[in-house]
Amino acid sequence: MLRSLYVMLDYHLEATDGVQGTVQDFLFDDETWVVHYLVAETATLLGKRKVLILPFVLGHPDWEKKRVPVQLVCQQIRSSPPLESDMPIAQQRESGLKQPGSHLRSLREVLGYSIHAPDGEIGTIEDFIIEDTLWGVHSVVVNLKSDGRSILMEPESFRSISWRGKAAWVNLHLKDVLAFPDFNAAQPVNHLRDRRVYDYYGRPAIPPGVTHAENRPEP
Repeated sequence: MLRSLYVMLDYHLEATDGVQGTVQDFLFDDETWVVHYLVAETATLLGKRKVLILPFVLGHPDWEKKRVPVQLVCQQIRSSPPLESDMPIAQQRESGLKQPGSHLRSLREVLGYSIHAPDGEIGTIEDFIIEDTLWGVHSVVVNLKSDGRSILMEPESFRSISWRGKAAWVNLHLKDVLAFPDFNAAQPVNHLRDRRVYDYYGRPAIPPGVTHAENRPEP
């Protein structure tokens, strides 16, 4: 399924034996555009701790309960590798520990980064849409500076991201980007076996020809 990463931030993690921690961030590779880790914040006797969890143990998020199922027990989540074992570039820079060859980026960090075409500023990054089987970034949701519309851009369009400049650069020209169709976050995109339709946030949407009020997604 296609899912929004932004909407999952701060969701609770539902382990097989209870609830343990919250989603704090997602770390992705800025070359392959694949999510490597979910960053979870857990509580221990020594205080809060941020740990890295591989995305392949995650189930389908529950939008109503604001939870993400995890195929681990609570103790496995608490004892997962610490964030410091594979930090994203932003935290490496802040701590002065830049690792050669690292391409890990923090979703929370890049949200709000400005996007620039060769001939002008396009807008800002507001979300990632991922495919939750292989956890590759399917689209980048961009808020346009010119008119406030949201559009989807392919990650292949991006050529570089700058932590220092809080910005990203793309290979497309401004006029081409402005011609992109509007992105509607509530547009149904995911078809399940029982023919229900869901949007990027996991909310039930109205399939064609169905007008029952109880099936309408919340605004």
